[in-house]
Amino acid sequence: MTRSALVVLVAAAEPLVATHRFVHDPMAARGVPAHVTVLHPFRDVVDEVTAQAIESIADEINSFTATFASVGRFRGEVVFLSPEPLECFKTMTQMFVQAFPDCPPYGGAFLDPHPHLTVATRIDESTANRIETAITPGLPLVTPVDQLTLLIEDDDGMWSIGTSWPLRGAADG
Repeated sequence: MTRSALVVLVAAAEPLVATHRFVHDPMAARGVPAHVTVLHPFRDVVDEVTAQAIESIADEINSFTATFASVGRFRGEVVFLSPEPLECFKTMTQMFVQAFPDCPPYGGAFLDPHPHLTVATRIDESTANRIETAITPGLPLVTPVDQLTLLIEDDDGMWSIGTSWPLRGAADG
């Protein structure tokens, strides 16, 4: 069964986190690039009507600059980069949840999800400490947020980049 996700890709983070993600985040090995999730799980099939709705919402969201200046952790020893301004990412999620109420964030597991860029999951504290020590000197990362991207999972559990939609004010080209 295929799934999809709406995300903000963060290519600027790849040089800093790719090695850690590949070893400690199973999603990286399945083709998922560094990103901040806007809405997952999303629709199994993104048809033309859904794509037009995404485009319309994306056009209502102003592009902005995000800064990843700190490392955070969730229980279960999840290490992540925290984006600022956090509210811009939260607003994007809220807009898509309102438009697609059948797609609650993380299947409804979190009422108010904390936007983040996952670096490692299900690791012990020692490994988390080592990763945090390794990546902190590479911060802050500053990147434009000017598009929303659909990631698509295939029947084999591998993910690929699908369509992207520009946010309002995104530079052409």
